[in-house]
Amino acid sequence: MPATVERLEYDPNRTAFIALVKYTDGTQAYILAPQRLAVGDTVIAGNYVDVKPGNVMPLGNMPIGTIIHNVELKIGKGGQLARSAGTYAQLVGRDHDYVICSFELGRATPGSRPLHRDHRCGV
Repeated sequence: MPATVERLEYDPNRTAFIALVKYTDGTQAYILAPQRLAVGDTVIAGNYVDVKPGNVMPLGNMPIGTIIHNVELKIGKGGQLARSAGTYAQLVGRDHDYVICSFELGRATPGSRPLHRDHRCGV
């Protein structure tokens, strides 16, 4: 279901900004706001959606080289990796039912990790 970004807000309890989104049925929710997300943008969560800031889709449906955030560790549990301000991951390869993600963790040594293609994340 598509949603429109109503406003971007500072949350004192986290380092990343959050965005208030309003769905077409009138419900509202907060999401982590990636860079380049602006007020008035439309975001969609689905299996086959455009690769643009704020959209959420499974890792297996994204092109190699995509910069991602808010990555699930367990399918359906919600994002757990690359959630704070300035952190991100990049899809670097595919291997059967797995996608290889490279995590840039600030000043720490970067690492890569295979994740199942059905894990969801934000662009």
